[in-house]
Amino acid sequence: MKRMIRTHLRQVVTAAAMMALAAAPAAHADLAVQHDSLAVTETAGNGNGVAEPGDTLALTENVMSLDGSQTFTGVSGTLATTSSDVTVGSASSAYADLVFGVPTGNASPFSASLSNTMECGASVPFTLTLQTSAGPTDVPFDLPTGSAGPFTAYDSADVPRAIPDGDTLGLSSTVTIGGSGGRVKGMRVRIGHITHTYDGDLTLTLISPDGRSVKLVGAKGGSGDDFVDTVFDDAATAPIRSTTLAPFTGTFQPAQPLSALDGAPLAGTWTLKIVDGSPGDIGTLDAWGVDASPALCAPQPPPSSPPPPPPPPSHDCGQGNGLGNGKAKPKPQHDCPSRPH
Repeated sequence: MKRMIRTHLRQVVTAAAMMALAAAPAAHADLAVQHDSLAVTETAGNGNGVAEPGDTLALTENVMSLDGSQTFTGVSGTLATTSSDVTVGSASSAYADLVFGVPTGNASPFSASLSNTMECGASVPFTLTLQTSAGPTDVPFDLPTGSAGPFTAYDSADVPRAIPDGDTLGLSSTVTIGGSGGRVKGMRVRIGHITHTYDGDLTLTLISPDGRSVKLVGAKGGSGDDFVDTVFDDAATAPIRSTTLAPFTGTFQPAQPLSALDGAPLAGTWTLKIVDGSPGDIGTLDAWGVDASPALCAPQPPPSSPPPPPPPPSHDCGQGNGLGNGKAKPKPQHDCPSRPH
């Protein structure tokens, strides 16, 4: 089975290309080429089409040029990883010319084998080093593993809390998820209630136990009041926009994808940070929580048993010496157990 993995939403715009071109040139990583998507095909493993420990995978890494001033020619790529749980097999491939705004994949698949001992749900870091007519550049990307399990709700117990007015340090409220292991494969954030007299002052960010952060919303709602039953979910159809009316009741895409938290430790302290960026209006965080989905991995099939040995040849030890035509049958040329007389 084949699966396409997109790690972020993209918008190809001329302004973004110009910003990339304005960056100072360097030997690596500063060409205007970025990760677009990753296509994964399971070539050996349990056959469920999900990247999991013990699988061997064919990888097509699609990259995209944001440089509108030139076409990158003579492109080839070499794949590498810092993970000790992954062995890269086929590591090199040619690429077609990289044209502005056109996702382009390697001509022949890269190959990677995941160890049986790697943790389910861990993301594998890869670096694709591209050689181009404009020089080399590095394109980093991650390979997520596992599939999403059922969501479980966790609610904060340290609310209500006042939101500091005009304070860049803001408010940090926590949710603690118990347990000793496991990785995240899906996350939703529920803002049950924020009381505030100017929503446009507020920026909300979720921080994982390992320090990853995702901005949920920032400076939206103008002079509108409050957040009421607001849910942030990557699967929503639209984010909170400047024209969205407070109190934002419903389900919205976060400003940054929550999928960036996939592979983070599930157990530990999850933090909602709220910064009120302008003085003059006050409020409180009254209720919030998260819905977390753990990564699940199917076991690999057991190794095949060797075929049983063939049976020993049959021996004639004096049974039926006659051939049925009066002639004697020759004695077998082997020892037979003696029988009592």
